[in-house]
Amino acid sequence: MNRDRIAAVALVAASLGAMTACNRTHTLSDIQLTQLLHTERSSATDPNAPLDPQAVDCLRAWSGDIELSGALSPAATSEAGKTACRQRVDGWIADATRNPDKVKFEEASAPASVRRAVKLLADHRLAVAPRTTLPSATDKPPAALVNPQPPTSTGPVDFTAAVAAVNELDSLCQKAKKAAASGDTTQPISRYASFCDKRIEQLRTRMSMIQQNGNAKQAQMLSDNVQRTLEMAHQIDSQTKASPQNQ
Repeated sequence: MNRDRIAAVALVAASLGAMTACNRTHTLSDIQLTQLLHTERSSATDPNAPLDPQAVDCLRAWSGDIELSGALSPAATSEAGKTACRQRVDGWIADATRNPDKVKFEEASAPASVRRAVKLLADHRLAVAPRTTLPSATDKPPAALVNPQPPTSTGPVDFTAAVAAVNELDSLCQKAKKAAASGDTTQPISRYASFCDKRIEQLRTRMSMIQQNGNAKQAQMLSDNVQRTLEMAHQIDSQTKASPQNQ
C-alpha cells in the first residue's frame, strides 16, 4: 500500500516538473532577435543588422515588465498602440525569412528576450555613432550657440493616430511594390515603390526618438508629416486603381 502511494506521489511530481519545463519561456539568442527584428532595408542574414526601434519598443510594451515599459510614452503602452504594433510584429513572426525557428510572440516579448533586444539596439547605435573630432580654426560655431533658441515646451506624446497611419502607409507601400514588380503600374507608382520602405523606416525611427524625449511640439510636427505622407500615398494608390491595366 505504501509503495503504491509513493509511486503515485512520484508520478505527480514528474508530471508537474514536465509541465513546468513546457511552460518555461525560451530566451531568444542575439541571432534570432536580429533575424526577427532587423530593419526593413537590412538583410536577415546580416548578424550585425540594425534592429527596428519601433519593433523593440513594441516588445517592451508587451513584456509586462515595468522596468522595460516604464519609460515608454502613454501612446506606446495604450491598448490601441499595443494592438497596432503587435499586428506588425506578428506579421514578421509569420515570415519564414525573419523567423526560421518559428519563434512565438510570447518568447520574443518575454522580459529576458526584450532586454537582449534593447541591448542589441543600443550597441548598434553606439557602433554607428559619428566620432567626435576637434574643431579646426576655420570651423564656425554651431548656429544654436550663436543664436540660442528658447526651450520648447514638453508634454505627453500621443502617437496613436500616427502609428496607425504609418501601418497604413506600410500596407500601401507593399501594394505599390507588388504593382511595380508585376509591371502593372504607372511611372509615379514605380518611383514611389522604390523609396517607400526607406521613408517608412525613417518615420518610425523618428517617432521612436521623439517618444524618448517627450517633445510634444516635435511630435505634432511629425504626426502632421505622417498624415501628409499618407495623403500622398493614397493619391498614388488611386492611380493604381485607375490605370488602364486595372480597367
